[in-house]
Amino acid sequence: MFTQKVRLLVLLVGAVLLLTVLAACSPLLAISEDATPLSEAATPSIGDRLIVTEGVFDSLPLTAAEAEEAGWIDTGECVPNMGRHFLQMMGEQPGPVVLLYNPAGDLIGVELESLSEQPAPPWEHLDGGHPGMEFEHWTIHFWFDDPAQACEA
Repeated sequence: MFTQKVRLLVLLVGAVLLLTVLAACSPLLAISEDATPLSEAATPSIGDRLIVTEGVFDSLPLTAAEAEEAGWIDTGECVPNMGRHFLQMMGEQPGPVVLLYNPAGDLIGVELESLSEQPAPPWEHLDGGHPGMEFEHWTIHFWFDDPAQACEA
């Protein structure tokens, strides 16, 4: 239990650092009163790689095809306002990192999930889960593109 909490804390800190770097590098993520909404902005770019560290640096796939090649599991449907969910299993349970793709196969976001109770906000509690992941969990999302368009071809 303690190890799982430490692992989740490390992932959360890594996600915050990732967002800090992305915000510094991308005017689309800048928060200001005159910021252009993502849906009206030019095509965003997150660079050429996404790396998560948990003692080891792991590159994450930027396309759904790369995710499938790397053994990520497609949960099978596009969840409106979220996208297609790809996860990796850690034994009998899904891992904490979920990759979110649009129908074109582009990475539009990363989701952290926990089976342990988390503070809300910023975490969202999904008592019954959502399509493709129908079990209680807590989640937090980090978007690289407008999730309102997540399932539009």
